[in-house]
Amino acid sequence: MKKTLLFVWLIVAGLVLASVAGCGGAYQSAQDEGLWGLAPAPAMEEVVMEKAVEVSGASTAYDADTTAYAAERLIIRTGNLSMAVEDTRSARATIEGMVQSMAAGGAFVISADEHGGTEERQPYISISIRIPAARFGETMDRLAEMAVIVNSRTESSQDVTEEYVDLEARVESLETARQRLLKIIEEARTTKDLLEAEQQLTQREAEIESIRGRMQYLEQSAALSSIWIELQPYILSQPVSDQWRPAETARRAVETLLDALKGFGDFSIIFAIVVLPWLAAIGLVVFLIVRLVRWRGRARRARQANAEPAAE
Repeated sequence: MKKTLLFVWLIVAGLVLASVAGCGGAYQSAQDEGLWGLAPAPAMEEVVMEKAVEVSGASTAYDADTTAYAAERLIIRTGNLSMAVEDTRSARATIEGMVQSMAAGGAFVISADEHGGTEERQPYISISIRIPAARFGETMDRLAEMAVIVNSRTESSQDVTEEYVDLEARVESLETARQRLLKIIEEARTTKDLLEAEQQLTQREAEIESIRGRMQYLEQSAALSSIWIELQPYILSQPVSDQWRPAETARRAVETLLDALKGFGDFSIIFAIVVLPWLAAIGLVVFLIVRLVRWRGRARRARQANAEPAAE
């Protein structure tokens, strides 16, 4: 009897374990399929963690390629140079020629501004250029050699590798979700499921395009360094003006007089229209108050004068 009961219990236990295993498999399958058969996209933290593990010190391949990894880092370099030169126009032409010689590497002039120049005096010139990052230091040195005096020179670097890797991981995650949504759209059986999947697909594609745009900006900024240059004429190289133009001085004096008369006329008009009515109104109120005070004073004195004979 005991053997029979033990045998029955073993059969029941086996059936229970089989049921649990089947439910667990079904539950895992449901998790893998998700809504409309879509598994949820991996969390951003998980993707970053996987990448961190791949490039961690535990990886022998990474230890072997440390130099190559460092060379692939994205560094954005910028420079500012303010200097005095003998001839600003000639220096500008030299800088533009220097940029042109690096045009094959993507170099170009962003902007150039010239102001304060005359026929006798050289202008102040501001130039902004982009040059290959590999030639940043060389270009800064060549520019400084053109100067008589370097007023200021600054160089800065920004490492955007971490941001770029993070963006890359986000794109991979969104691409995975995008592929699942495309599969859902193909297998959608109801209009509701189709519309919801298409809406999510549109959002994912917009996020992917935005992130890729940022990645492209970081790549271009790291590939081409920016340099802003300010050229000032060296004061000792400027000619001394010995010309006196009394007619021009007289013309400026007349213009100054006319400007003063115009200002006085504008003030008079504004005063007459805006201020004068208020002054008149205030003056009328003050006049009425004074008259009232005087009238009350005379009335009080008259009452006192009439009261004195009656008292006698």
